[in-house]
Amino acid sequence: MASPPAPETSRLERVLAAMVAAIVGLTLVCFAATLIASVTGTTDFAVGVWPAVAALPLIGLPAAFILLVVLIVINWSRRRKSTPRTK
Repeated sequence: MASPPAPETSRLERVLAAMVAAIVGLTLVCFAATLIASVTGTTDFAVGVWPAVAALPLIGLPAAFILLVVLIVINWSRRRKSTPRTK
């Protein structure tokens, strides 16, 4: 017996997945930049772009986690609607 075709992903799911990937990637880059700056001797993180670079991981990772949970819930609901119910 052939399995039913997998439903297509919606535009919303693709956008959420791209947002999660972009936020996590940018957060990891900022985290690495902060670590490298600390190792090289930068002591004043209160001037220039450093406050934003240091604060982005504190905001970005929780935001990415929330978006990931939303993506999973949307995916579950879509799959549940597409699965035929047996009683």
